[in-house]
Amino acid sequence: MSLFSIWPAFGFSANPYSQDTLGADETGDQLLVGRDGESYELQRLIGTEGSFPTLEGPIGVGKSSLLEVTAYRMRKACLAAKQGELYIPAVARFQPASDLDALEAEIYRVIAQTLIRYASDFEDAGLFRPNVTELNKWLNASKYSSWQGGGGAFGFEASSGGGEEGNTGEGYTKSGFPTAIRNLLTSAFGEQRGGIVCILDNLELVETVGAARTTLDRLRDRVFNLPNVRWVLTGSRGIVSRARTERLSGIFQAPMRLKPLEDASTVEAIQRRITVFGSDASHPPVTPNGFTFLYAALNSNLREALSTSQEFAQWVHQEYVVKGAAIPDSSELDQLLEVWLFERANSAYEDASRVQPRNWRFFSDLCDAGGRANASDWLSFDFTTQQQYGSAVTQLADANLVVRETDPEDATRKVYVVTALGRLVYFFRSRFQQVPS
Repeated sequence: MSLFSIWPAFGFSANPYSQDTLGADETGDQLLVGRDGESYELQRLIGTEGSFPTLEGPIGVGKSSLLEVTAYRMRKACLAAKQGELYIPAVARFQPASDLDALEAEIYRVIAQTLIRYASDFEDAGLFRPNVTELNKWLNASKYSSWQGGGGAFGFEASSGGGEEGNTGEGYTKSGFPTAIRNLLTSAFGEQRGGIVCILDNLELVETVGAARTTLDRLRDRVFNLPNVRWVLTGSRGIVSRARTERLSGIFQAPMRLKPLEDASTVEAIQRRITVFGSDASHPPVTPNGFTFLYAALNSNLREALSTSQEFAQWVHQEYVVKGAAIPDSSELDQLLEVWLFERANSAYEDASRVQPRNWRFFSDLCDAGGRANASDWLSFDFTTQQQYGSAVTQLADANLVVRETDPEDATRKVYVVTALGRLVYFFRSRFQQVPS
């Protein structure tokens, strides 16, 4: 841990509120809470041959963490069973990109690194260990021998000439690298003996359904047909459902929908983090009870709740540790968190002093409606004209309570979404009635 980290002062070996995706490892397995049912269902979907599973849910709900830990649990179960079957998590996730050639090269490189990292697992699971010695030298050296055709590198009838070339995406293409990796996958796993779990994450990053469909269609015959690779596609805002064309419906299943954690699970999740990274002498600045309150205030957005917890921890460190004062007990910290959040909400309201009463009423209605609206919804919010609707959104956006985003259905249109700060203002308004209608 960094010499400048605040966490040792609270008695922690690592950040208990990190919003980083949980890893495909034992720590990630320990920290995943409240998702055993979903994890089991995903294991069944991944482990059953045929079309690939998809996962959809709100931003920040924990989709990536669930998938990483699920892949780890599959690996762990295969190693324990020793029945000649092995599923292993890819060493990195993928995100859609405009440069599909570069994305394809990255996919092959990650698959190769995955085979190298988990080579010993094959023997442990009752399979033949793949020969990745030359692949490791070739891939992880600054220079490698480039193979011209034949696709026979790394012990697969390599017979072509070549020379030294930099380890780049272009070099991969020239070397017959993709063919060699396909051969290695088939040899390593055999027929339906497991595979590599690859995650294509955050499909919403391409912004529109049309762009998502184009990306998936172009990848269909490039990487989605790799032998013994089980893909899982994730996204938010319904983009996965709408991106499944008739052509893709045979490749990707209808999405499994992931809901926010129940309040009881959030308490357990934070308690688990406190236990794993702390000790009996630790002083968590945001207690499990405090986190439950915060989670509700931020509309059950786990990522935002963890991020805000870190901000509060920084404040506690500055106000108490830096000043040489004793860290308050759990009960007082819970009260301090509520006051701190209220002050942030009240400050945001004061900064939004130019927002007209009519637009505050629209803001409240927008939050009640789920925090998201289309640009064409002005009649639904009782505006006389679309111009009035746009002006209201502009006032709220200037106050950082609402943000405009590209409509995933049509890149020429906008959708309006309540921000995390806006959710906080709405929560305290409804709780304490501090912000007038």
